[in-house]
Amino acid sequence: MRHGQEAANAVHVRFPYGRQGAKMTGVSMLLLALCACGGGGGGGPATTAAPVTVVPAASTPVPTPTPSPTPSPVSAAPEQTAAPTPSPTSVAPISAGPGPLTVVSEGDSISLMWAGAHTGLYAAAHPSVTYYGNARGGARISDTGGGNGLVQRLPTLVGEKPTVVTLLIGANDLGDGQYPSTQAWLDALWSYVAAVKATGAKVAVGTILPICMPSMPDYDNRHKTRRPVVNAAIRAAVGTKIDAVYDLAADPVMGPDAAACDKTLFKDGLHPTEGADGGQGRIAAIYTRVVDKLLGY
Repeated sequence: MRHGQEAANAVHVRFPYGRQGAKMTGVSMLLLALCACGGGGGGGPATTAAPVTVVPAASTPVPTPTPSPTPSPVSAAPEQTAAPTPSPTSVAPISAGPGPLTVVSEGDSISLMWAGAHTGLYAAAHPSVTYYGNARGGARISDTGGGNGLVQRLPTLVGEKPTVVTLLIGANDLGDGQYPSTQAWLDALWSYVAAVKATGAKVAVGTILPICMPSMPDYDNRHKTRRPVVNAAIRAAVGTKIDAVYDLAADPVMGPDAAACDKTLFKDGLHPTEGADGGQGRIAAIYTRVVDKLLGY
């Protein structure tokens, strides 16, 4: 995979992990060969915000290219995705909020912190917010062998003292066979989320996007089958386990299973195209509405 370049104009952004890719085996190695990887980190307080559920809107402009993840097992029904190429100005900057605000984004290569991703687009448009991009390519909920898991990076996130934590995971471990069932994957997700919530931060989880990987049928089919079940569970968790959902799967353009095979939306069947006019731009528009609401904007 290739790493996108960091946003030149992003403000208050930190990259604790640099442009590292995680070592993977089996399906993970194959996926990593397809796309780019990367990461970041941060901290701060937050204003109180009621649970929010946002359904995606039409695309909005945002900046450059995006990276990728790896899969895991379970059973459910499919969906889809796809996206064009964005630029760095799709979201209007917000005015300074009451007190220090810190956002930490976690996840896999889809959320890598750089100018062309939704994370970089958000940070560039919100100079008053301290933003840490902790996501890494190939990441999964837990990776005891390689250390490229959300659980293994939790101490870093805690140290960043986030006001809001955003999480988009599953591209690598939902369909790759790591988890024996959909419920096992969800149990791992909620355990991690509970640990993050214990820090006092608000947590927003993104619904999982579709993939188009016909060359890896087991991974592809498992992901398609489990995705609808997992996404329904994420939506239902708002107000109890999580504070908000940025519902990417509900977007009529990016969400359907077939969308992932559209190269204008997903450059390789897995990673949304970069920039404000691409798949990452559509994600940024949905992401921004939810995060801003949690921050009290």
